[in-house]
Amino acid sequence: MEQMTKRKPILLVVVTALATMLSACSGNNGGNAPATQAPVATEEATPAPTEEPEPPAANLGGREIRISHWWDATPAGDSEADELARERIKKVEEKYNVKIKYLNTEYWSTTEKLSSSVMANDPFAEIVRLPDGFIWGLMQGGFLTTLDDYLQDTRVAADVVDSMRFGGSQVFGLESWYNPNDSGMFYNKRIFKEAGIKDPQQLMDEDNWNWTSMLDAAKKLTVDNNGDGKADQYGLAGAHYVLSELLIASNGGRIYDEANKKVAFDSPAAMEALNFEHSLYTEHKVVKENEGNDWEDPAKYFAEGTIAMYPGGLWEIEGRILDKLKDEWGYVYMPKGPQATSYLDPLGQTAAYVIPKGVKDADVIVKIWEELQDFDNWQENRRLWMENVLPDESSIANAMNDDGKVQRVYGGRFGGLGIKDQLDSVTSKFVKGEITPSTGVAQVIGPAQAAAEKVLSGEQDKKE
Repeated sequence: MEQMTKRKPILLVVVTALATMLSACSGNNGGNAPATQAPVATEEATPAPTEEPEPPAANLGGREIRISHWWDATPAGDSEADELARERIKKVEEKYNVKIKYLNTEYWSTTEKLSSSVMANDPFAEIVRLPDGFIWGLMQGGFLTTLDDYLQDTRVAADVVDSMRFGGSQVFGLESWYNPNDSGMFYNKRIFKEAGIKDPQQLMDEDNWNWTSMLDAAKKLTVDNNGDGKADQYGLAGAHYVLSELLIASNGGRIYDEANKKVAFDSPAAMEALNFEHSLYTEHKVVKENEGNDWEDPAKYFAEGTIAMYPGGLWEIEGRILDKLKDEWGYVYMPKGPQATSYLDPLGQTAAYVIPKGVKDADVIVKIWEELQDFDNWQENRRLWMENVLPDESSIANAMNDDGKVQRVYGGRFGGLGIKDQLDSVTSKFVKGEITPSTGVAQVIGPAQAAAEKVLSGEQDKKE
């Protein structure tokens, strides 16, 4: 079952002032000019162009600008991040003559509240945070404002704007930045050292971190240490539905093709990934079997130090690894699949800020939203967080994508479309050897497409 984290991310903020001094120097030949040299003609200095004064901001007459989340996003704490956020709010309120108010809207009620208020010509908020599973249906139902025209002069990076083109066409969401990558492979350094084999970081440094080298390591690290005839240490652990998503992406495949509105987990690249996942469980037997909870058990095994590699998200570190795993550990990208030319990370689900249809002065609302964002410090904030939760410089560099080795796979969001539920019903069976990937995919590809079309037609199924 796909997971939805409903907690507010914690960011550390350090504001660093950088001063750069520029000096211009001119030189000559060090001697006197010949007597016969003609005087150098000089031109009258051209005055430096003056900057055009910024046009006055729109005056919204004291209007309340309501921003809805499924949590209380009011920056009321005493952290530096909240203090800076309050400063931005104050500036926006003064500049546009508005009052910023944060709404805490119950998660599952947001869609109905937005659609019904739009139909009543009275949107309940000017800006609404939504997961993509809600955005699809509201977009198709005509309840959201298209934002392309309001992002011509924006501080949002071009690739982030493009990532908000739901279905590959118009922009329906606002987001200030995206993490370079969100998921990869955690590994236990002690286990690799004791076995005397290269760990994933060493393999990645050699440009040899791929499915083959991962499988080779997993086989060598699945061992019976106590001699009872059963493996008590495994190369891998994970939830079958997490592995399927990450392996498909790492091979250049997609679960869903947004641009064509087609389910795509039956493509050759995706099927190769699903067959590889099947072999990890049934042929090579390098994945530790879960004891009843596919979501909790793998992280628990990794924290206990009984598995060598655990694929997962960076957000898991604080709650599932930090202060629990006593061994040295590290973080790398998912290994490359046979069809991939670089490391790939999927964007299968996302969330964004939308502006309901009928909100007045939408162009100004977009500017207000932008000026409430911390564009200048997000990378520094992210690095500071990574430095606090990751164990070494290599892992931090990987998480920050310092070398640009990992690429984000856009255009394949399936969150809320019901597609992954169908695929997960297949992977749950073939990891137990009950069915082959090809047979299972053939059975569910049609229902998955129908589930997506149901949501895209405007019918919102309350699933994430």
